[in-house]
Amino acid sequence: MPIVYKAGLNSVEVAFVEKEVVRTFSPEYRAFLMKMNGFYLAAPDFAQIPLAAVDDGYVVFDRFFGWLPEEECNDLICFNKEFVGELDFLEEAVAIGEDGGGNPYVLIGKVGCQSVYYWDRTHLHEFDSKNQFDIPEQNDSGNLFYISGSFSEFFDLIVSSVGGTSKFLKEI
Repeated sequence: MPIVYKAGLNSVEVAFVEKEVVRTFSPEYRAFLMKMNGFYLAAPDFAQIPLAAVDDGYVVFDRFFGWLPEEECNDLICFNKEFVGELDFLEEAVAIGEDGGGNPYVLIGKVGCQSVYYWDRTHLHEFDSKNQFDIPEQNDSGNLFYISGSFSEFFDLIVSSVGGTSKFLKEI
């Protein structure tokens, strides 16, 4: 399956993004942004990520955000400024990607101990019989489900969930 990415950012650009979202990124997430300024899956345009806490046993992954001001729905800064305030009750939350249906993947925690969560922002899994969330919603924000203990672990999970041979293609 093709994984399409944009050219990476330089360290000054990553620092700008951190400043704009008022977060400090982990070294592994910074390295990702410097190698790939976001990516999306193509043909098919999603991967299933195992998640036993919901009825279907999986959630969908569509894309990682990048610094893409001309593409508001894919832009790390725009998305975080618009929506992450709903998670003010959490420490250092930053949305890094999405399932394609409005439910983000979020890095939560201080640098050095960040985990990745699936944020059921649209309440897609609210009425599942399982719905064994890890962080309960506040003020109708949507529950959060633990996915992985680090960005690198999450990245590897996505690549392995794509199925077949992953082919990284740089978008020109």
